[in-house]
Amino acid sequence: MPFEKKEYRQIAREILSQIAGGTVSETLHFDQRSRIYKLRNAPITQIDAVTGSFKGAVKLFEKGTDYRLNTDAIEWLSQGVNPDDGTLFTVNYLSTSNSGITDLNAGSVVRTIVEAVSREIEYLYLEMEEVYLSGFLDTATGKALDFVVSILGIKRKPPQTSSGYVTFGRTSEPELQTITNEIHLFDGSTEYELKKLLAKEVTRIEGTMEGESRIFEKEADFLLAKNNIRWLTEGFKPDPKTVFKVDYTAFREITIPQGTSVATQSSKPEDVRMFNTVESKTLVSTREGKWEAEIQVICAAPGPRGNVLAGTIGVMPQAIPGVEYIINKADTTNGVDSEQDEELRERSKHALEFAGKATYSSVESAIKSVEGVRSLLIEDMPDKVPGIVKVIVDGGDLEKIREVVDDTRAAGIKVEISKPNIVHVDMMLTLVLEKSAVPAEVSSEVEKRIRAYISNLGIGDSVLYSRVVESIVGSDGIWDVRDLRLIAYRPEKMIESEQGNLEISHEERAEPKRINISFEMRK
Repeated sequence: MPFEKKEYRQIAREILSQIAGGTVSETLHFDQRSRIYKLRNAPITQIDAVTGSFKGAVKLFEKGTDYRLNTDAIEWLSQGVNPDDGTLFTVNYLSTSNSGITDLNAGSVVRTIVEAVSREIEYLYLEMEEVYLSGFLDTATGKALDFVVSILGIKRKPPQTSSGYVTFGRTSEPELQTITNEIHLFDGSTEYELKKLLAKEVTRIEGTMEGESRIFEKEADFLLAKNNIRWLTEGFKPDPKTVFKVDYTAFREITIPQGTSVATQSSKPEDVRMFNTVESKTLVSTREGKWEAEIQVICAAPGPRGNVLAGTIGVMPQAIPGVEYIINKADTTNGVDSEQDEELRERSKHALEFAGKATYSSVESAIKSVEGVRSLLIEDMPDKVPGIVKVIVDGGDLEKIREVVDDTRAAGIKVEISKPNIVHVDMMLTLVLEKSAVPAEVSSEVEKRIRAYISNLGIGDSVLYSRVVESIVGSDGIWDVRDLRLIAYRPEKMIESEQGNLEISHEERAEPKRINISFEMRK
């Protein structure tokens, strides 16, 4: 039997009717062939309320319009609204035998107490309704939905942290160190690695040759190859199983430890995003003459708030000696919220199909269960080849995806899995601003909105001109948008669109790149 919630006014009416000696919720079965229904507790003086089902919804019927009291019975009027045929309706009414309490008017002591109690009972009904709805897949939300789907062995996908790369660097060479008498045993090998990683120059090697002490000559007997001593074939070498000593200079190692914290720059503390390095690296020389180390970082907090633009990470809360700058040269991406209720609910509804290993829906449900999967597209029998299903998946670990697909697919079905081709999208536009607008603030907000729109597109979703304009004009201070151009970069070609859509194929996904915004002030 479904749960039926009662509202405050209904509760108060029923309590007042009982106090006055009336009958509450006498239930009768409505048959459209019958108009008059005898009530149980005669004689009857007044009908207070009649509720029932009308067009599938609960309705409070109107006295004198829908029904009337006919002696000791309720009579349904033909010109009024009647309950749905075959449904139940309830009647609250008063009889001549009462409790002796007659003042039930607004403001009376009895009515004031009843209304206060009724309000608390209404709150109880609301809580009971929430408990009732929490037990069903279609109506449960939040933690309650987690408990419901756990019966099927399904768990909500947790939020994913954004990740990217940050470059730590300096523009000048690190200070030099002098290392003397570093000992190595000559065992006939061609190369010997020096203990300091960033050797610059070998100044002296002394060893034993034919039983006598000898100083070996650079470029005649040996060379410094990267960080190794390389003995030359045509040169002299130490006697086997003797030691040789190396004097050399090396740059001081500047190492970025694993777990180093970096952050975005912002004047508002609540807008700052913290990131941590996932590995340790040492600064090395680059072709440009700088000393840099590019290290992967992950956001300290999961979710899309960690998705930040290139060039926004530039702060080290705790400085590392020797590091002069840090910067993220590309966007940090992949941060997503935990799986939403609707997504979890839809995935759970395919649980039986998943267990049966029979349909494409089961394959889709299995892939969506892998953490990090943003979207996917299933192409039924590409090139009309029977028994082959092509799946394009955005996000998630490819090996885990293959594993769940192999566990799910029906026998005889081959599933080809690939990642979408990324189409980088540049955008150029001119904004006409209101006179009170601040261009820098408008530019930041517009760029954020555009990037959010394109980043949320799934596989095969085209970049729609109208949706871009819609996302822009929602910002304050904008009067008009002009000269909007979209440019798509694919490996083989570049496509430019002016006031038109960018078509994205079913094997591609759009991703924002450069957004150039110019301004005009409204005259």
